Amino acid sequence: MRLSRTLMLIGALALPALPAAAQGKALGKPAGVGKPTTTVVKGASATATKGKSADAKAGTLVKGNSADHAKGPKSTTSTDTTTDTTVAASDSKGRGQLPLGEKIALNGTLKARLDALLVGSTLTYDQATTGWKNQGQLVAAMNAAKNNDLSFASLYTEIITNGKSREDAVLFLKPATPPTTVTVTTTTPTTP
Repeated sequence: MRLSRTLMLIGALALPALPAAAQGKALGKPAGVGKPTTTVVKGASATATKGKSADAKAGTLVKGNSADHAKGPKSTTSTDTTTDTTVAASDSKGRGQLPLGEKIALNGTLKARLDALLVGSTLTYDQATTGWKNQGQLVAAMNAAKNNDLSFASLYTEIITNGKSREDAVLFLKPATPPTTVTVTTTTPTTP
């Protein structure tokens, strides 16, 4: 009799947990869930980068915060040394902060168009992508060279080296077209 009362008491206490367990939910947090812990070894520097960690890119992490997904580059100083370690600038840069040559290289279509314009030119890829204010100015010059049958190298020289506007450079380089003349032939009747 005493055993049956004990079992009924245990059953009564476990009864509220049954609906949660039936839905696949546990009463408490499973092990490993929550904020991650970070251990810093003395003398070692910690680096943080913005973006996904290698594990997250591979799809092995669940949604949440991790030490690799910190807010931007941080500077840390260890207690044993006086050196200051910062994240390399190229690691934390977004696409908009890359040098123009690297940005164009990431876009296969633009790189192929620029390479086609540089064929037979003395201008290298690195030279052709330096000096422009932004990517739009470079693309506009590429289009102007192609549409007006001009050498991209000469257009580059006029715009970047000589400081002309794109329109002025095109007008300067475009061969002057002679005015079209219409020749009218008239015949006069001859009388015999």
